[in-house]
Amino acid sequence: MTALPLILLLAAADPGDGLAKKMLPIYLKDAEGYSLAVESAPKKALELKKEPVFEWSDSAREGFTTQGVVFVWLRAGRPAAIGSIYSEPEERLKGRKVYHEFHALDAEKLLVTPPKGTLNEWKPEAGLVRKELLDAPAPADTAAARLLQMKKLAAEFTGHGIDQQKKRVDMRLLPTPLYRYPTAKTGVIDGALFTLVATAGTDPEILLLIEAKEEKGKVRWEFACGRFSDKSLYVQRKEKEVWALARGETNTWLRDPQHLFRVYPDRVVTLEGKVLARCRATETAWWGDYFPAEDK
Repeated sequence: MTALPLILLLAAADPGDGLAKKMLPIYLKDAEGYSLAVESAPKKALELKKEPVFEWSDSAREGFTTQGVVFVWLRAGRPAAIGSIYSEPEERLKGRKVYHEFHALDAEKLLVTPPKGTLNEWKPEAGLVRKELLDAPAPADTAAARLLQMKKLAAEFTGHGIDQQKKRVDMRLLPTPLYRYPTAKTGVIDGALFTLVATAGTDPEILLLIEAKEEKGKVRWEFACGRFSDKSLYVQRKEKEVWALARGETNTWLRDPQHLFRVYPDRVVTLEGKVLARCRATETAWWGDYFPAEDK
């Protein structure tokens, strides 16, 4: 994968008070607490890439900064799951409220074991389905040429969201993929994971996966989109809608219909990592009910 050095990512996401550097060990510990596997190999844990692939922040209003990092779990070099661990101020307890946000990327159903002590769970009901990228050129012979192709293909996608106030939020594509895997050992020849973010801030809102796949002696481009936001989301390619996921009874703040996407508040912590309270999210209390912390 080609990525910016972590120190540069931290600097870009840091709102100025060292928050990103203070929270990173907490985020990593949370990610390490999860064990993920695919249904066909339940005892073979996916590999967590411990260095975040992206750092982001979003200052919705003065003095209120949401900040987080993005991790990927790999299956033979190919991203099988993505997770954003992030936090926002919790004024009542004088700490940071930590959220866990996930999306399944593998074509096979994932089995997820959460960390000890968490009051929430993520149970995907299916794998992420790819679709053929019609009228795309044939994948090139070299990895460098394929990367240029994937960037051009990704640039053909646009997206927007509709928030809870029915306001349209336009998205912009980050031209550099979050993760590139030209040497995946199974399933694809090459691939890259892109994201679209809101025009304000750098919070990933829409996931865009582009892969070169060989099947029956033919190589073609495929794509998949995923929700990474609480908004209703819409994606177009060349001005034609190719994916949409509107909020509703089966697409709630906490999850999408097949639980490929899941988000919940996990706990409230100090900047030193001390747990002040645990959180359990429900469909009627997505912000989470609070419970006393067991580990101080």
